[in-house]
Amino acid sequence: SRECSRCYPNYRVPSCYIFHHYGETGGNTRKNSAASPNYGYRKLRFYSGKVPVPTGEEDFETWIDQAVQAVEEWEVADTVKRQRLIESLRGPASDVIRNLKRDKPGCTAAEYLEALQEIFGGVEDCAELIHKFSHTYQKEGEELSTYVWRLDKIIHQVILKGGMEPSHASKALMDQIFKGALPLDPIMLKFQTRYQSTRLTYSKLVKAIREEEALIKAKKVANASHTVFTAEVGTLCVADIQTEVLALKTQMLQMMELMTLLSAKDTRTEGVAVASNRGSPSEPQEG
Repeated sequence: SRECSRCYPNYRVPSCYIFHHYGETGGNTRKNSAASPNYGYRKLRFYSGKVPVPTGEEDFETWIDQAVQAVEEWEVADTVKRQRLIESLRGPASDVIRNLKRDKPGCTAAEYLEALQEIFGGVEDCAELIHKFSHTYQKEGEELSTYVWRLDKIIHQVILKGGMEPSHASKALMDQIFKGALPLDPIMLKFQTRYQSTRLTYSKLVKAIREEEALIKAKKVANASHTVFTAEVGTLCVADIQTEVLALKTQMLQMMELMTLLSAKDTRTEGVAVASNRGSPSEPQEG
């Protein structure tokens, strides 16, 4: 331990010294951590190459997408990149890298990914993938954002196999959308007049499509609510009319019964008067 003159003279604790001299000792410690090859490193999910995919692992398409982006972004030596890739591999996938290193010592991390792509990736070559991309069309009832996602998955495979430069992907995607989308899709009708001569990046394109889809859904919900309200009002009006008709019928029946009673009473009164007159003929009748 070291004595800290800024605290009590007899208080000997190393952490106290580090606290007061953080700018000297703690700062250097932080710098060393930032310079470490594992600083801020997030491991890839496991991949073994087994089918069906075991619990806790990723399928190959998902794993290779994450691995390619990670290798591009890791600012470390290639030896560290290879080590990190091996840490995420299990079973048959790990055997592929072991055989690759045996046949080709000193291979790079990019060659690791290329070997895994050849073994576990799709069997289509670039020409087949490009043909598939150019003949992929929007399905009936399919949202435009889902169609764009399907196209992006295919074009990503083309890029991985070296059939297209990443800088050309946005233009190819926009061209195929205008070619393969449904002609009466409401979003495409807007896009044909708005973005026919403008090339959007993938993120901006998806954002614009999702905004239009959200607007269409909101309008449908509003129209559905208006239809339900109108139907309820119509039903309420019919019910009110029926109630009034029943009330009128009841009143008419009551009036008819009352008139019948009054008629019968008048008839009985006349009969009593006639009988009384017949019984006393000698009495003078008053006018």
